[in-house]
Amino acid sequence: MRKDGFFFRGGELQIRRLFLLLFILEVAIFIVVSSLPIKDAALYNEFKQQQSSITALPLIPMIFSIFPHNLEVASLEVIPVFGQFFYILSAVSTSLVLAVEGTYNGTLGIVYFLGLALLPDTWIELPSYAVTSSVSIYFLYIIIRRRSQLRQRSMKILLNYLFAAVELLVAATFESAAIIMESTYSSPYDLYGPLLLWIPAVVAIVFLIILYRRINSDEYPTRKKIEQDNDFSIQ
Repeated sequence: MRKDGFFFRGGELQIRRLFLLLFILEVAIFIVVSSLPIKDAALYNEFKQQQSSITALPLIPMIFSIFPHNLEVASLEVIPVFGQFFYILSAVSTSLVLAVEGTYNGTLGIVYFLGLALLPDTWIELPSYAVTSSVSIYFLYIIIRRRSQLRQRSMKILLNYLFAAVELLVAATFESAAIIMESTYSSPYDLYGPLLLWIPAVVAIVFLIILYRRINSDEYPTRKKIEQDNDFSIQ
């Protein structure tokens, strides 16, 4: 009988466990790197130019300006081996931008990260990258240790990737709505408006969690399976 662990159950690598670890790592990178006092005028100016070119767009064009770029990043993270490197690089690069922006404005970038953490799109977008990176590791595992199951597992890999794409589209929608509210409403409604997006976002997040569990249902033990395991342990 194969021994279970945090990453394995029944001798099978658990993609949901990989996701959890990578998501915690991603948040940790943002907290640590964004807290650094970094000065880089060129990076700051480049970021502001890109930001202004996006925030000037109407809602729908803004969504489909943000979404393809984020999907490109997520797609690169699916590639085995390279994906993990790019996952770390992407998180560090984005955190550096926050660090530079914070330093330029006389504070720390973590203040900007905490500000972004108040908005729902952050907690929809960041997990999607952890999903694609965990898919990359799982894909590599199947190729190396379970090659005979590649065709069988390919649907699971594809569905997880498509899930991340849907997640990024939802995140881009909420992000675009928040940007328009911030640029349209006067104070203090430019803050209250984006925070009210949590109301529909909670519904979206619950739906995404249910969908993720459905896609990876083979990794979630059913009540019957739990009862069988308990009976076996008693015996």
